[in-house]
Amino acid sequence: MKDIKVDLHLHSSWSDGSMRIQQIVKLAKLIGLDAISITDHDTMANMRAVTAEGERQNLRVLPGVEISAFNPNTGRKVHILGYLVEDALTLTDACRPYLGARHRANLLALERVRAAGYPIDEDDVSLYIGEGGILHRQHTMHALADRGYTPTIYGDLYDRLYGPDGIAVVKSDYMPAMDAVRLIKETGGFAVLAHPFQYDSMEYLPTLVSSGLNGIECWHHTQTPERQDAVKAAAGKYGLFLTGGSDWHGLYSEKTIPPGALDIRLTGNHPLMSARIARP
Repeated sequence: MKDIKVDLHLHSSWSDGSMRIQQIVKLAKLIGLDAISITDHDTMANMRAVTAEGERQNLRVLPGVEISAFNPNTGRKVHILGYLVEDALTLTDACRPYLGARHRANLLALERVRAAGYPIDEDDVSLYIGEGGILHRQHTMHALADRGYTPTIYGDLYDRLYGPDGIAVVKSDYMPAMDAVRLIKETGGFAVLAHPFQYDSMEYLPTLVSSGLNGIECWHHTQTPERQDAVKAAAGKYGLFLTGGSDWHGLYSEKTIPPGALDIRLTGNHPLMSARIARP
């Protein structure tokens, strides 16, 4: 069976990516990908646009989402990817309070940025917010870059504002990771642990599996061959399938890893490739 070249972890301007869905689908076709998934953070309000654009440009586009969750035992972030969710409205409604909290936290962070001597306000950063209507720190950094305070989104200024001891860091609420897995499953989707080594999530696997986890992201720019081997071993132990993607955010990407750069190939009988595509 012919391998399918995929990138199943992309972000658009519906959340914290810089490019629109139409542009992403066109780019994916130009570079020869067979299937992609746009996994914007904590919303599937983009699902109709994703499905329609895939059909218009004749590219297989799997509806997806990335839920920004956390491990209640450690307080660390845990990101959960969801694929082929059938009830996108219910999932989006469940995530909406967390998105709202994040928007308010980033507005408070903006006040700290202004107080630190950078003259930008809500009207300024609103020009960079995409279709999702939620302010992300990348939008604030884009506004600062356009005004000449930094040449890049990520760098010294980003670290000063949003690094571990950043002056603009404001804590926000996140969904417990077990609840995120259950939500994806209850709305008819496949739940996948994203980049498990980026946030030291491997030790949390048994708990997530007990909640219904289906898969684990193996191919990601944060995962060395040794880490990939560990992920494959864990997938075998717990009966999980493997996925992968560039985690690309366009201009807002922290690393220069464009779509398709990891050359990820799945077989046609992979659960995500053989399942029917959910419709809005």
